[in-house]
Amino acid sequence: MVLMIDDDNDTLEIYRLLIEKTTYYDRFVTINDPYQALEWLKEQASDPELFPQYILLDLNMPELNGVEFLQAFEKEVNYSQLNTKIIVLTSSVRERERREALEYASVSEFISKPLSKEKLIEFLSAGT
Repeated sequence: MVLMIDDDNDTLEIYRLLIEKTTYYDRFVTINDPYQALEWLKEQASDPELFPQYILLDLNMPELNGVEFLQAFEKEVNYSQLNTKIIVLTSSVRERERREALEYASVSEFISKPLSKEKLIEFLSAGT
């Protein structure tokens, strides 16, 4: 399963369309509220079959930004035994933000938007 967390519904729709014709579409979940996503992940953590293998996380969100989400995720979700990889997506070019996000053990990649369909499929294929 792949979970995408982004506060922008247009972005979520674009990525949904990107993988619509792939084998990953039926396992692609989008949530536009990082608080809701965190609660959903806590609920799913008890069942590794339901927990996302990949989380695509927008870095720049109001209320709870990506770094704050990562901090809460690593504190509140027993993710280490679930073999989940977080890919941080951002339109920012600040090196400081990249370094800060990559300090979290749950983060495997930091990618500038837009993430192409080819790159998205490459990530997903590498883990299956």
